[in-house]
Amino acid sequence: MKKIYKIALLFILVLGGTSCDFDTENYQDIPTTDAYKSVQDVQNGMNGAYYALGSYRFCGNYTLAFGDMSAGVCKGNSGSGHFYNIGRYVMSETTGEITDVWDYGFKIIDRSTRTINGAKSVVENASALHLSEEDLANIDLYMAQCHALRALANYYLVNFFAYPYSAGRENLGLPLVKDKPIEAFEKIERSTVGATYDFILEDIKDAELYMDKGLQIEDVKVPSEFYMGPMGVASLKARVYMDMANYDEAKKAALEALELKGLTVLGAETVPSDDNYLSMWTSLAITQEDLFTIPKYEADNLSANSLNTLYGSYYGTVTNTILPLFGNEDIRKNLLEDTNKGVRPKKFDGIATSAATSNIPIFRRSEMALIIAEVEARANNIADAQKYLFYTAKRNKAITAPEQLPSTTTDLLTFISEERIREFFAEGHRFYDARRMGDLVTSEYYKNFDIAKFVFPIPADEINAGACTQQNEGWANNLPE
Repeated sequence: MKKIYKIALLFILVLGGTSCDFDTENYQDIPTTDAYKSVQDVQNGMNGAYYALGSYRFCGNYTLAFGDMSAGVCKGNSGSGHFYNIGRYVMSETTGEITDVWDYGFKIIDRSTRTINGAKSVVENASALHLSEEDLANIDLYMAQCHALRALANYYLVNFFAYPYSAGRENLGLPLVKDKPIEAFEKIERSTVGATYDFILEDIKDAELYMDKGLQIEDVKVPSEFYMGPMGVASLKARVYMDMANYDEAKKAALEALELKGLTVLGAETVPSDDNYLSMWTSLAITQEDLFTIPKYEADNLSANSLNTLYGSYYGTVTNTILPLFGNEDIRKNLLEDTNKGVRPKKFDGIATSAATSNIPIFRRSEMALIIAEVEARANNIADAQKYLFYTAKRNKAITAPEQLPSTTTDLLTFISEERIREFFAEGHRFYDARRMGDLVTSEYYKNFDIAKFVFPIPADEINAGACTQQNEGWANNLPE
């Protein structure tokens, strides 16, 4: 948050949406007291939070790249150097990518908090501003999305900089930014993991309340899958409850996300064909899989640090340790390419006219299906678990019926863990999945790493600034050997 302090005296409204990844950010500096006087100001503030979310320093690259590179699914190339040391766990409190994740996560939180407060101020002056019912409904939707974005940022940050929920609610969590932004030079204390998750759930609840309120007006449209609308909020809720081992609520939320999409996961007619599944990675259109996706456009001035570049000209590849997980008839092998640099994931190869341009899926239908499958497996509901698991498992053409899938809880959970690697490689899930599921991680650089005992360090810049001084003491003692 050191960098956040630098902008606390002048609130930043960002021009543009999530799709941009400019190295030089396009800011409009407006004093906080004057920042919010209209519906457009509130929308601009929300866009500022989306901008930070879509930056390569957060969900535009780093939080996803860390998810695979530090969990044995992908690796960086020694020639380009990008994420090469991350995969080998050669890192410290001054590692730039770790610092960027912290800074940009709290930028999202800061901008969301300021926008929520600003929106309330505009609503209080609704009469003087002559706001219509539709104006007020749109403000509700903007506030809902800011609560959802703050929850999403806190979710990623608590997984980076705190031990998993299963390790204990009393462990150090995040500094919580609730009713007001953290002001310049203010010293902050970290909350607990339990309090952080409770606050994430509070934000999700507020997001749902404001979303429902805003959508009561007939002419107000539901945000598309390119925004944290109802589907994205339900998907995040499912993930959070899975971390907390509240499986009943996780299943309920996952089913809600699927219902909001309007496609039942078990209906054969709603399952993307093989061609559609493979081609969706080279399209910028919303697909049957999308629940919340960060959009990118050809007109964007994408940074050299984009996810496309990491797996393109920087030669990021999948590790040899995951290749045996793919059967010979698995169509997902078509998204892998054997090159002289290694086997490269092709999910972020861009579109025909722009290799740097790919949408970035954060929540997909397949994840909700696998969440439900895991919940059913843990409840020993074998047949139901097989049915939901079959939604993705059928991408291996050797599996033609749910009954061919494992038939015991233990074997099903092992299969689901591996299936999540097959389905989400290069999308950044594995670090979070392995910590939640208690999996030991093996890479080309280490074996049987208990990743649930590892936590990234709080950046040295933050500690040295004297703002947040509670380091994850002994974090380096749990590096893989």
